[in-house]
Amino acid sequence: MRIRHLLTIVCAVALVACGGEKKGASGANDKNTLTIELMSSPTNLDARVGNDNASGRVFDLIYSGLVKVTPDMSYAPDLATKWEMPDDKTIVFHLNPNAKFHNGQPVRAADVKWTYDSLMDPKFVTSKRSGYAAVDHIEAPDEHTVIFKLKEPNGGLFDNLTLGILPTGADTNVYKTHPIGCGPYKVVDFRSDDRVVLEAFDQWHGGPPKIKNVILRVIPDATTRILELRRGTVQFEVNAIPFENISEFDGKPDFTVDKQPGSVYQYLAFNLKDPILKNLKVRQAIAHAIDRQKICTDLMRGYAIPTDTMLAKGHWARAENLPAYPYDVNAAKQLLDEAGYKPGPNGIRFTLSFKTSTDAEASLRAQMIQAMLGQVGIKVSIQSSEFGTFFDQISKGEFQMYSMSRNGVQDPDFYYVIFYSKNTPPSGQNRGYYSNPKVDQLLVEGRSTFDKAKRKAIYGQVQTILQQDLPYLSLYHQVNAAVMRKNIQGYVGYPAGFLLSVPQMSIQ
Repeated sequence: MRIRHLLTIVCAVALVACGGEKKGASGANDKNTLTIELMSSPTNLDARVGNDNASGRVFDLIYSGLVKVTPDMSYAPDLATKWEMPDDKTIVFHLNPNAKFHNGQPVRAADVKWTYDSLMDPKFVTSKRSGYAAVDHIEAPDEHTVIFKLKEPNGGLFDNLTLGILPTGADTNVYKTHPIGCGPYKVVDFRSDDRVVLEAFDQWHGGPPKIKNVILRVIPDATTRILELRRGTVQFEVNAIPFENISEFDGKPDFTVDKQPGSVYQYLAFNLKDPILKNLKVRQAIAHAIDRQKICTDLMRGYAIPTDTMLAKGHWARAENLPAYPYDVNAAKQLLDEAGYKPGPNGIRFTLSFKTSTDAEASLRAQMIQAMLGQVGIKVSIQSSEFGTFFDQISKGEFQMYSMSRNGVQDPDFYYVIFYSKNTPPSGQNRGYYSNPKVDQLLVEGRSTFDKAKRKAIYGQVQTILQQDLPYLSLYHQVNAAVMRKNIQGYVGYPAGFLLSVPQMSIQ
């Protein structure tokens, strides 16, 4: 198969180019500097705006929110040392009096209030606003108390309270490249498409980070990422190199490979405004035509598990026994016939464009899907562009199909963010313009209670309907693989691949 041949070439090129590992290469033995690989450049370092994976990994290091996520997908104190709920529409947070911004200014309740107020301002352009629809207003009665007053109970709100807090008056035009946060590291240099240079913030309320300097290197080419990791010019990565190359590091004396089940979710998105893709039978046919297990085996080298839902195994709200679309070429062809798309003289029924980034893994995945859909008469035109351009286009709803990953869903209220009918571009993440009144009703009900049992039942219905309607085709959840130099200690894996443990890591 052509895809397998391409993967073999990638492996061979990496091995030949390396010429063996260079021990003691620049950076490999520097105990004060950790260089981490990123596959793409952050698009925006303002915590209120940046919504891509690379920006999120920078946010892990430079910002602190009221709360933070934990490896077991729950919440723990961060800027807030504690909170209480005197009623189901009020949450009172008590701030750490030692918390400071990177400029030395104390973090006050007014800053927290301003951060959220500015984000919720309709004039402010952000796709994150919908996550705070339940907030009526925020009060700051004193310097260390923040009170959220809700319009109705909202069980999913905590997932949005990890947002990094900014100083009052932060200009988004400045903060997109030169932010001042209150997290463990501060930005000292940001060169788009090249690197983000961070320096430890010793006054961080969580304690001084053990590693003084962190460099996030932007390396779009997968072969180059492998090469630099072997040389030691990069010492750490999480899910940033092709999974077929993990074996080059696993079991080697100079490296540690950490593998854990993950919540990073890969999906295929459809634009439901499109005259072809708005036909449910076409989407069902595409689902049957794609061999997800083959993608997991051949492309992901077993570091992925097919899924029918966005929620990872072990998540409290995950639904099982959902409607399924097993790989079945004949079923796909029959559905396309029923949809009115008979094959032409050349066997082609219609053509679809597939937008993707230039990342090697993304390109190979697109080529596999292209070949599979070609078997049922769907011609796929792959349109590749660098990540910033690709992300800008899909954020505006300018696509027929695309595939991308979600970092992992902490709370099922995220379904509201991406599938509620009013949360469409440019201010929302319902990029495919999905609309179903029953789903809208359930999403509102699900976020309007803190009762976990009720929420589980509601989101079970949501997952069932989404599997019937197919605004997304769920592909798989990744198995996280972190590769690091043997002298790096203290790494703790998060299901979504977060870098939140870096401040506690050390280089021996």
